[in-house]
Amino acid sequence: MTAKELKRKLITAGWTITEGSRHELATHPNKPGVQVAIHRHAGDIPNRTLNKLLKATGLK
Repeated sequence: MTAKELKRKLITAGWTITEGSRHELATHPNKPGVQVAIHRHAGDIPNRTLNKLLKATGLK
């Protein structure tokens, strides 16, 4: 899964994406204190990293 696909999935789940200096930050209004950093590199996100991001956001 690419970062673009992950961002699209997070937005449909109610997360907001803000621009950071090196990463984009995803926050959810119902989950205070939880921020997920999404990289801006081209290509797929490594599987272990993707699984950790999905687990932190509650999508997996």
